[in-house]
Amino acid sequence: MEGKRFTGKLIETKSVNENTKILKFSVPFDFSFRSGQYVRLAFYKDGKRILRDYSIFSSPKNKKFIKIYFKRVEGGYCSDALFNLKVGEEIEMKGPLGDFVLKNKKKDVILISTGTGFSPFKSMVLELLEGEGFQNKLILIRGHRNENDLPCEGRLKRLENENRNFSYYNILSKPKSQSYKLKGHVQDFLEKMVPDNFDGDFYICGLKDMVEDVKNNLEKSGVKNERIFYEKYD
Repeated sequence: MEGKRFTGKLIETKSVNENTKILKFSVPFDFSFRSGQYVRLAFYKDGKRILRDYSIFSSPKNKKFIKIYFKRVEGGYCSDALFNLKVGEEIEMKGPLGDFVLKNKKKDVILISTGTGFSPFKSMVLELLEGEGFQNKLILIRGHRNENDLPCEGRLKRLENENRNFSYYNILSKPKSQSYKLKGHVQDFLEKMVPDNFDGDFYICGLKDMVEDVKNNLEKSGVKNERIFYEKYD
């Protein structure tokens, strides 16, 4: 899908922690996308145009806006500029773009992410659970540093309570609570969290080392390559 250029106005900003935000932008009246797709933002520095891609964090059912969930990178001009954007300011965008989308809604699905790699999966979860008729198993496994890094925790809990076919797990590498049980990395918990004889699809999103580790672990356990879909953030 080619996407089109437009200008998005910042409507709302929400801080997840000191380095991570969720931004809400206006979009044209005819803008539509599939969960998992992204928009390309344009930044300008010293007369040069710099492009950066950000997955859409919101539900495809919302036609008047999109959300972006991102982390400010130390020394990163673009992420810093985006982090400091004020409500009412505008930025050039192009989208929707990308083919990291749900391939088969008639199969069970496991989503595995770390950090802001959760962004396309939040959109997928909303599409599947707030759409019509998805009755298959949906499991979300997301890795973060600690409890302060968890976006949308309340909404995920509500969705889990309202949908018997949905479950999610937070794997924390450095939890603040000493008694937190799911301590480590997502790779450490795959064997425990993937149901026996699971024959659905796997989607992985995050930094390349995690993606490769998870992909290799799945393949070693007998999962065929055509059931594994992934997107790397670096």
